[in-house]
Amino acid sequence: MTMKNESAILAKRRYLRIVAFIVCLVVLVTAVAGCEPRKLPVSADTLAKPAKVKPSTQYGGLSESFKKALWEFAFKTSGSALSVKEGDNALYSPISLYYALAMVEAGAGGRTKDELRAFLEMSEGTDAGKELQTLYSLMLHEGASEELIANAVWMRPELGDRVGQDWLDKLANRFYASAFKVDFNDEATAEKMSKWVEEQTRGKIKPEIDLSVADMILMNTLYFKADWVAAFEEHNNRKDFFYAPSGKLADVTFMNATHFSQEYLVGDLFRASAIKLNNGKIDFILPNEGVSPETLLANPDFLKSVYEGKRQTADIAFSIPKFSYRSKIDVFEKMEALGLKDMLQNNPDLSVMLPNSEAMVSKITQEAFIDLNEQGVEAAAYTQIDIKETCIPFQDDPVEMIFDRPFIYVISDDAGVPLFVGVINNPLAS
Repeated sequence: MTMKNESAILAKRRYLRIVAFIVCLVVLVTAVAGCEPRKLPVSADTLAKPAKVKPSTQYGGLSESFKKALWEFAFKTSGSALSVKEGDNALYSPISLYYALAMVEAGAGGRTKDELRAFLEMSEGTDAGKELQTLYSLMLHEGASEELIANAVWMRPELGDRVGQDWLDKLANRFYASAFKVDFNDEATAEKMSKWVEEQTRGKIKPEIDLSVADMILMNTLYFKADWVAAFEEHNNRKDFFYAPSGKLADVTFMNATHFSQEYLVGDLFRASAIKLNNGKIDFILPNEGVSPETLLANPDFLKSVYEGKRQTADIAFSIPKFSYRSKIDVFEKMEALGLKDMLQNNPDLSVMLPNSEAMVSKITQEAFIDLNEQGVEAAAYTQIDIKETCIPFQDDPVEMIFDRPFIYVISDDAGVPLFVGVINNPLAS
């Protein structure tokens, strides 16, 4: 091999190495670029995504008039919601029901909107959406205490094609809610919705959801966990009797602690005092002997009198039983006397929510959980509002088929087998 040929071969090899290196570099860069996180497109069944929200502690942003409205709503509805059979526990979240009903109010018009605003204690001129938007950011806490709230709407695909865009915008921007089109005929859909509730309530509530009687479901979830400012010492616990309506219960664990210079209220039929949490407080109301909680709550002004009553100061020795339980209520049944059922089932105007359809609220339920112990309290609530179309409109002018002349008909079964074929020339002939 001549020197000239050898030089040419070496040059060719160097060229091939350079080309190979460049190819490898391109492949590597492409691979690395492919690992960069990408924003996934919105799923085809997502109608609305919640706007971004930042937790806030600027409590002055919530107007005093709106806070008063929330308490007035709680005073008005709690007695009805907590009415149970003698001896049963009860639990109710006014704010969870308030958020769910407010989503309906945002989709209502005319008389229905006015009635809902009155039921929700919204004064004239109140921008409820803006107030609830502020409240939402105030209710987001993680860390030493947790407070989480979430909203979602699920609907049949055909309903999703007719839902009002203005209402969807309010859901996303005022309620930070997601809205989804889902197949209500698919068994997996109910499980998916139940799983969403379970995740939002930190595993405390996993509802059984029946999709056979609804075309749209509105959901609100609430989760709250906070420690006492001063924890109960476990070594101060004692076992004692609890005198239930059904009889004397033995071996109930009572937590004991004395709080000094504590505010308390003495009424004609009860005593009340509060224990502070690192996020809020718990007011404990003790009826006098022989007076049941149901008797006190039957007075619609009772809770209001507790919160507005003039308090004294003293050292309070608390002895409180530990407890943990769940509850589920039919809101329409509990609040029928308040007119809520008639308001949302007697030809309601939901025209903002469904501009070209007629619909009603077929069911409202709430599930709740609480666990109170030496460290603090953990509680969760889930409110579900079922909406059913009562008149489904045609989207386009129908194609007319008037069988006023001879025609043919064919009958087949699910297997696709032609069972009958016939001709009608005289519909009166026997």
